[in-house]
Amino acid sequence: METGEVLLVVAVVLVPAILLWGIYLARSGRPGKPAVLLGIPQALRPGQPDEALEGPRLERIQVWGLLSVLALAIFVPAYWLGEQERASSFEERFSEESVERGRIIFAVPPPLPEDADPVQFRAVEREISLGMGCANCHGAPQAEGEPVDENTAAGGQFPFTPPGSNKQVPYAAPPLNNVFTRWDEEVVRFTIERGRPGTDMPAWGVEYGGPMTQQMIDDVMTWLQTLPGNQTPPEGVSESCANPSKGAQMRCGEEIFAARCAVCHGPEGQGKESEPWYQGMALWKGDVRHLNRQQHYQTILNGRRFAFMPAFGESPSQGIPAPPYPLTEKQIRAVLAYERTL
Repeated sequence: METGEVLLVVAVVLVPAILLWGIYLARSGRPGKPAVLLGIPQALRPGQPDEALEGPRLERIQVWGLLSVLALAIFVPAYWLGEQERASSFEERFSEESVERGRIIFAVPPPLPEDADPVQFRAVEREISLGMGCANCHGAPQAEGEPVDENTAAGGQFPFTPPGSNKQVPYAAPPLNNVFTRWDEEVVRFTIERGRPGTDMPAWGVEYGGPMTQQMIDDVMTWLQTLPGNQTPPEGVSESCANPSKGAQMRCGEEIFAARCAVCHGPEGQGKESEPWYQGMALWKGDVRHLNRQQHYQTILNGRRFAFMPAFGESPSQGIPAPPYPLTEKQIRAVLAYERTL
């Protein structure tokens, strides 16, 4: 609350309340009537005559009632005039706090020496209680007070044993500093809450056995949305490939694939058949040819929602959000042609 708002509340509410309370205390401290001194309850005392009830006493009550209504009529509009600013200020402050909590939740909790005293523990208590260690796989967040750079939550590699195998391979955890250029909020929340079966991404939502509440997931998503890569279109596609010609189809297909598809399928389309192990399906060595060209086109166009294949094209409404940065039909055809040569 701003200083001016505080002074307004004090002047309009607290000062009159203090004055009225003082008047009440002063009047109650006077010597009472005989009935009061004798301790006779109010209900057993004789009632006042009409002359007293309808005389100066009634006029005093009416005057005080009128003054109270006037004070309320002045206070309510005066308070309402600043309400929009207060609501906006509260929303901004809540958003800033959510972003900071999201950064802490994403980060790895700091170590605490066994012989740490209460002062040392107090300094890192919040980070220890909130830190979920997402940065262990997806890359470190920026330090407190430091500007966000392109390496924040930029993904990483760590040892992983694929399902059905005894061989440990490096797993390429996807970057999250551009996750909202690939997915809408619904799928990002779905992934955090339930994990990604077949990968090392566990379920984090409390409803699915994880440690993160709904508020914590909201905070992490709010923080991720502040990263520069989640606020700008994907890079890596040249202007000449905005509308690929037939002669440039293969070149543009490779360029678009590297910019938009390699994050899940690997730079060569190797997917889960290589080291590092990518979370997307393998597209090389003819693996994608189990789909005919129309099925392949529809898969790129519509994706496989909640099977972690985003839609890359705008198709008729299916009750789901449109992709944030869709490819044109010619771009999809170029990617399709390139993928079938891998």
